[in-house]
Order: sequence, then structure tokens, then C-alpha cells
Amino acid sequence: MSWLLGDPGTWRDLLWLVVNATAGLVLLLLPAVLTGLGVVVFLQPLLSDRPHVMFAIGLAFVAAGLATAPLLLRGYADLARLVLAPSEEAKLKLRVRHLAQTRRETLDTGAAELRRIERDLHDGAQARLVAVGMSLQAAERLFTTNPEAALALVTEAKESSSRALTELRDLVRGIYPPVLADRGLEDAIRALALDTPLPTVVDVDLPGEVERPVAAAVYFSVAEALANAAKHAHARSVRIGLSHAAGMLRAEVTDDGAGGADPAAGTGLAGVERRLATFDGILAVSSPPGGPTIVVIEVPCALSSAKISSC
Repeated sequence: MSWLLGDPGTWRDLLWLVVNATAGLVLLLLPAVLTGLGVVVFLQPLLSDRPHVMFAIGLAFVAAGLATAPLLLRGYADLARLVLAPSEEAKLKLRVRHLAQTRRETLDTGAAELRRIERDLHDGAQARLVAVGMSLQAAERLFTTNPEAALALVTEAKESSSRALTELRDLVRGIYPPVLADRGLEDAIRALALDTPLPTVVDVDLPGEVERPVAAAVYFSVAEALANAAKHAHARSVRIGLSHAAGMLRAEVTDDGAGGADPAAGTGLAGVERRLATFDGILAVSSPPGGPTIVVIEVPCALSSAKISSC
């Protein structure tokens, strides 16, 4: 009970009960009262010896009721906002709580990503490079006694180094795709569409360049949505929209799959939500059973001037 009485929202609600029963009731009923009086006066010319005057007075009351209704309703809305809206202190506390949560989630995600990179390097490229070194050492010892075996080991080392290079490139692409760094978000999204095994239509309207951290968040979010469309939704086609308006970067991925996508039911879309929350972005998913699935990503950001091509 003490927490209820100590909550400022409780006292705002009680204050609203009083204000709404007095000033709020007046603001809501006054237009109806004026209009009602006008209708009553309209009926008086039938009983009055000055019908034109009564008609004019009735018309004035009705006009006043209709004219003041929008103003009084807006006043009622302003009054409700004044009494019920959270204080600046409450907004600041909510903002601090949100920033603390997103900071904690970002740190956890960053630590998990570092562990993944370390594991991939240790189990993949590092192991292959160690094998290359061992093969070359063995080949060095066999060059004088068994050149054919030494040549086979060199060939094996060459193949292992090639696979290690491929794994390193894949690892770098997973951290920050080169196409995103070199050509920007628009071309990176088009490259994603080309790599998707589904017929994909891309509609991009970006008058400038997106800053790299935001671009990376949107890129990986779109990549996750495309992966879900191909693996889980069994879609036949996908459409990607990318635009910027009113300081908001918006990406929309629509597929004609089976639907039923739920951010709370898996780690993929939940991870996208955490990634976007770092930049005060949001993820909205509409996926009724039977489809279509619409994934909307919005992140507040400003665009820099578009790159000038030398071509």
C-alpha cells in the first residue's frame, strides 16, 4: 500500500478525478448546452410576437455552440495532458532506465560477439594456419629424401591457407561487411538482395549517406529479416524498402510467406530489437498466420551529403 501512495501517478489520477468532474465537465457540456439553447429558442418564434428576433438569437446560440466545440475539446485535451502527463523528472528517470538497459544489453552483446570471433578464429583460421605451418615443416624435411611427398604436403598447405583466407574473409564480413564500408548502405542492401535465394525487389530512396554505426545496425537487421523469410517463412518473393523522412531512417521487409513470425519466440528478431535499441530504434513485426510478414525498422538519424562519384 505504501508504494501506491508514494507513486506520483496515484496522486495525478486522484487529481484528475476532481478536475474532470468540475472543469472537464464544463468544457465538455458547454457546447452541447449552447446548441441545445439555440434549438429551444428556434422553437420560440411560433409562440412569440417577434419571430425574427427569436430566430436570430437561436441561430446565434447554435453558431456559438458549434464554433466553441472544437476549441473546448482541444482545451479538454490540453487539460488532461497537463494533469495526467508524466513530469519531466519522470521522463528523465524513464530515459535513464532505458539507456542503462540498452547499455547493459550492448555490453553483453559486444562481449558475446567477441567470444564468437575468438572461437571462430581459434577453431577455424588459427587451426588451419597451424596445420599449414606443420605441413611446410614436414615438407622441408622431405625435400631431399622424398620430393613427391614434400610436393603433396606443399599442395595441402596451399589448400589449407586458401580455406583459412576464405574463413577470415567470412569472419570480417560478419563483423562489418566490406561493401557497407566501401559503398554505403544502399549498395549493401542491394548486395544482400542479390545474395538472397528469393526473388527480391529493392526500392531505395536515400538522399544522403547514413552514419556507419546506424548503417551497420540496419544492414544486419535487414539481413536477419531476409534470412527468416528464406528459412522459416518459406516465402516465394521479398520486397525491401529503404527511405529517410523527418529525421527517421526506415527499412521495410515484406515477404509472402507463411507468417507467424514473433520476436518473442526466437533469438533472431529479439537480437535485432536489442541492436536497434542502442540507437533508439524500433522493430515492428506484422505477421498474421498465412502471411504476409512485414518487418519495419525505424532508427532516428541524420543523413550526410551524398557521395560524389567520379564515374
